[in-house]
Amino acid sequence: MSQRPEPLHEVSEPPALLRWWLDYRRVMMLLLALFVGITIVYPLYQVFWRSLMVDGEWSLANYSAVFLRPSNYMALWNTLWVSVLATGLAVVIGTLAAFVIQRTDVPHKALLSVLLVLPFAIPPLFSAIGWVQLAGPVGLFTQWWRELFGAPPPWNIYSPGGIIFVLAVTNYPFVFITVAGALMRMDSSLEEAARTSGVGPLRIMKDITLPLVRPAILGGALLAFVSSIDNFGIPAVLGMRAQFYVLTTRIYEALTIPNMPLATAMSVLLVLVAIVCLVAFRRLEGTRGQYAVISGKSVTPNVLRLGKARPWVLAVLYLTLVVIVLMPVFALVLTSLLRFWGADLSAENFTLRHYIAVLNQSGARRGIINSLILAPAAATIIVIVSAMIAYLNVKARQRGAGLLDGIATVPFALPGSVIGVSMILAWSNPAFGPTLYGTLWILLAGYIMRYMAFGLQSTRSTLQQIHDSLEEAAWTSGASRLRTIRDITLPLLRPGMLAGWVLIFISAFNELTVSVLIWTTGAETIGVWIFLMQDSGFTGRAAALAVLTLPVILLLYLFTQWLTKLEARRRERVAGKSDP
Repeated sequence: MSQRPEPLHEVSEPPALLRWWLDYRRVMMLLLALFVGITIVYPLYQVFWRSLMVDGEWSLANYSAVFLRPSNYMALWNTLWVSVLATGLAVVIGTLAAFVIQRTDVPHKALLSVLLVLPFAIPPLFSAIGWVQLAGPVGLFTQWWRELFGAPPPWNIYSPGGIIFVLAVTNYPFVFITVAGALMRMDSSLEEAARTSGVGPLRIMKDITLPLVRPAILGGALLAFVSSIDNFGIPAVLGMRAQFYVLTTRIYEALTIPNMPLATAMSVLLVLVAIVCLVAFRRLEGTRGQYAVISGKSVTPNVLRLGKARPWVLAVLYLTLVVIVLMPVFALVLTSLLRFWGADLSAENFTLRHYIAVLNQSGARRGIINSLILAPAAATIIVIVSAMIAYLNVKARQRGAGLLDGIATVPFALPGSVIGVSMILAWSNPAFGPTLYGTLWILLAGYIMRYMAFGLQSTRSTLQQIHDSLEEAAWTSGASRLRTIRDITLPLLRPGMLAGWVLIFISAFNELTVSVLIWTTGAETIGVWIFLMQDSGFTGRAAALAVLTLPVILLLYLFTQWLTKLEARRRERVAGKSDP
């Protein structure tokens, strides 16, 4: 009996290797791994490898050069003690503000919350310039003090004390946001039990409330500390004039000589400082179960009635906000309108010539255009790449995606100076690909490396809130994975991607710490031009350029706040419909 031939329409399965390539998840994984390797792993490898190489041989000579110079020891010590004191002051301001907003009956809480986090929308360089114009030698506060008391003021903004203060009032929102969130979720039964036992409100706060939110306080303190040791703009504006250096300004000085081996070794030293402090903060946090009174259940925070003290507390809060948030911005605007810095506040001294000079200066116009190119380009690339990495990790559960996510998050813990040095080492004479140093694209590479964690955080958290049942329902209905992503996952992920895009745009638009190390003629940015004009004595022009960029930042920041509230309302509606 003859063998029955196979039907013509049947096709043999593709080979195993071809099937492997036809899986879009593996293709995405390979492409993303290549992207992360080029933009993050390769530059960091260059920093650590070059710090250990001298004339082509392994050596610790670069580190010996760092530690043999007393000025570098002093810069390291200055970095530590200034950052510790600034963080301590930020913790006090942020914690007290969070307690007043979340646990007292003060009015106008929505407005106060927006004003308290407003320093996030103001770049540190702008804050430093604003405080120079308030408390500098001819600043507004200084002039008022001399008129009232006929003597020089008791402060000096160009000093370690000035750096500590400005760092604190710039970074306290880190503490405020984390502590306010913990207070809002914390079960107040322990506080209520103490209150019914006759314990006073101050003792309850000291013995119960603050210890229970200790992890949130330490988390905010860690963010404030890392931001302080990473900051370049504030120590540069307030410290270099007084010959007070920290590690970030020493790295900048080493690169202007230039002395790349010294800058590389100091960059690694700055990384070690950040890692040691990160471990120390984690140990201080203790075990998770030790503070397990913050639960997932719905709780109603106990509100402290201030009584007769309420108007006084509100007055102090508004006065503090006016002084540390609004006055620096007002001083910035005022200085941009005065003929010269320190001029009398009379009608004949007000002018728009600084704005005209900035807009007529080709370099400043080029800086504005470059920033308007770099910020949206970096935000768009990061959001797309981070969304794909987060999807492979959270939803597709692709092997290796978690490692890729972790590697891409590493730069978040690195000081911006280290990222700037890594860009120079990686792209000034690369082992492969084009030479980016001297072009605008090295700045784009630096922004992608620095802000990748921002995109990952926003997209990862949004994906984790999308229940798997939505995608599974689409699959059982016959939809392919790609169509499910297009019609279900992507629309639900869009708010998180948009919020991440705005956050990255705001951060990159006036970025300074990375840009000031790697900019070249023709590739300046807004942040670089503001710093250069301030450093060269053109204070009015620096203020004018800063004021021109503030509306863009503030509008985008308010748009992000609106998106956050819109998403919160949507979740509340969904939760209300799902409740029985």
